[in-house]
Parts: sequence; C-alpha cells; structure tokens
Amino acid sequence: MARNAPLEPILIAGGGIGGLSAAIALAQIGYSVRILEQAPKLSEAGAGIQLSPNAVRLLQGWGVAKRLRSRAVAPDRITLFDGTDGKALADLTLGPAIATRYGAPYWVVHRADLQKALLETAGTFDGITVETGFRLVSADNSPAGVRAQSEDGRSAAGAALIGTDGLWSTCREIMGFDDEPRFSGRTAWRTLLPIEDAPPPFSTHATGLWLAPRSHLVHYPVSGGREINIVAIIEDAWHGQEWDVPGDAQYLRDAFRDWADVPRQVLDRTEVWRKWALFDRPALPHWSSGRMTLLGDAAHPMLPFLAQGGAMAIEDAASLARAISNAPDDLPGAFFAYEKMRKNRTRRVQLASRRMARIYHLGGLPAAFRNFALRASPPAWLLYQNDWIYKYVIE
Repeated sequence: MARNAPLEPILIAGGGIGGLSAAIALAQIGYSVRILEQAPKLSEAGAGIQLSPNAVRLLQGWGVAKRLRSRAVAPDRITLFDGTDGKALADLTLGPAIATRYGAPYWVVHRADLQKALLETAGTFDGITVETGFRLVSADNSPAGVRAQSEDGRSAAGAALIGTDGLWSTCREIMGFDDEPRFSGRTAWRTLLPIEDAPPPFSTHATGLWLAPRSHLVHYPVSGGREINIVAIIEDAWHGQEWDVPGDAQYLRDAFRDWADVPRQVLDRTEVWRKWALFDRPALPHWSSGRMTLLGDAAHPMLPFLAQGGAMAIEDAASLARAISNAPDDLPGAFFAYEKMRKNRTRRVQLASRRMARIYHLGGLPAAFRNFALRASPPAWLLYQNDWIYKYVIE
C-alpha cells in the first residue's frame, strides 16, 4: 500500500471504461479500490470506440495496451466523403506517421475488447475488487469517509467515492446537482457488418467519415479487422434514456434516402441496428464535494463528434491518480486539485465537439463552403488541427 494510503478502499461507482481506468491508475500508486457496478455482471454495451494517441499513450503506461494490441486496428487513413454524391473531400494519413508524431498509435477497437483488456489488467492487482448488482441510491459523505448504500440494502465503506456512473449519474445527484441532461436533437445508430459483406471503401483498412445535411456516418474496422463498426447519426425527435434500444432499419434507410449509392447499399445489408439518443449537459461549477468527486461522463458528458468521450475518461483517471499521489494525506484537497487540472481541457473538448456537430450536419451554401475548404486544405494541416488533443500529456 502507498505511503499514507487510507486503510479503507477508495470506492468507485461504475465499472465502465472510466471506472476501470481509475481503479488501475489508483492501484498502480498503491491504493486499494472497490468498484461498485449496478449491472449484474460487467459487460460493455456498444460496438466500436476510437482511441486517439492521448488515450493509447496512457493505456500503454498502465499495461493495458499490450493486452489489447492483437484486437486493435490502426487505420491507414481517415477519408472524408460528401454523403450526397459519394466523392472524397479529404484523405488524411494515419498509420505509422501518427505514432511517430504523437508517441502512440491511433486505434479503433470493439468496446468489449477494451473492457476485457482493462479487466485483465485490473485482475493483476490484489487491491482491486469488483462488486456487481450494487445499484447506488445514496452516500454519506463525511469528513471521516464515505458510506455508500445500494438499492437492496447493502452498504460499502470507503475513504472516498469516485462517481464514474455516466451521463445519468446518481453520484451527481447525491452531490446536489439537479440539472437534467439536455437532448441534442440527434440519435446515433450502430451496427456491425462482417468485412466480407462490406463494399469499398467500407471494407478498407481505414476510417470513413461521410457528411450530409442533418446526418453523418462513420465506419472503421474492429475485432482485429474482421468486422466493420458503422455509426449513423441523424437529427431526430426520439429521446429515450436507454443506451441499447433496437432500431427500425427502414426508418434509418428513409433518413438516408437522398444519400449516395454506396452508403445506402451498406444500410440495406443489415436489419440489426441499436440506437441511443445523444444528450449533453452544461459545465458544472465544481466536480468535487468533500470525499466525493466525478469522472468521465458523470462530470462532463461529451457528444461523440470528436470521438473523445472514452479518451477524456482515461485522461481523468490518470490525472486523478496524479493529484492523489501529490496529496495522499488530503483526499478532498486532491479532488479539487484534480478538477482544476481537468476542467479547462474537458470544457474545451466539450465545446469543440458541439461545434463539430454543427459542421458535420451543414446543408446548402454553408455545406458547399465546408466542402470547398476541406478539398483545398493540405491533408496534414487538417490532421494537425487536433494536435492540442493528441499531444496532451498529464502534468
């Protein structure tokens, strides 16, 4: 155990990417951790996730990347297309050039593969335990510690509580924040297609981003390149809270009826779609209160238009561990130092994601100007606009 580490474990509400990352980061500096997960077993909903170099660099340091490497794909390029005529707008080289520039590759993976790698890494630490079926309903946040209560009457005592329980965070409510998630007016739909069933350019070793009025589509290989993860985002009125709802394939096809032939052909090849509504939340005045703090979407939910939701949670975990290691005798103080480290960066990424949402879905003359700018800009210049994201290092 780390010098001055509390005898009681640090509690983490939520066993997703953020919760497991936080557990690993804390265990590496000598803390014991107890993950409280509301689901009956740990499983990762969803299909693909993009891991940019700022996230992969941390996964490498934690020993997670070596367990994920065989299932991850490093795309050769990102190609942007006009969704209405199917023509390429820009082609950005990734592959080894990205790893050289940023010190880590750009990976695309299946979420289940990422969670498996995180779980396997967590399992190498005696100080990490996982309790499933623990639906948090309240927590006593006192100067001496935290006691969490579950819906079925169980309790868990700890030196502190970290809320990594996502957009609809119970920890956020316990801390007194009564704001509600704001529906963005968009829904996301996902499916997996065997690579042999996908036509070019969907079947290439690349990421594709197709832009059109009020909609866009992203695809990339996962599962070691055996499947193509496809995500379609449309402007829509449905705003259920569920993450994994069956979607009507014909409804989605109708939304893409004015698109180019190739993406419409791909949509015709699968009947199995899962959808979820995209919500956002305003920035909080603070993330921490006494011996409680928030991490990932519980603190700063991200719209997916920069593919940084998972990466920001991973960065949060590393920053939190750094803050605690700097002040092991003062967890409340460490929590405020952590949020001071993270608030400006996560706020900037949130705002940039919202801006990209507008840019992706432009129509008419604004879309024509966007497309002209993409075609006229040097590809390297377009890629390097994300240097501020990908080069970030925890200090």
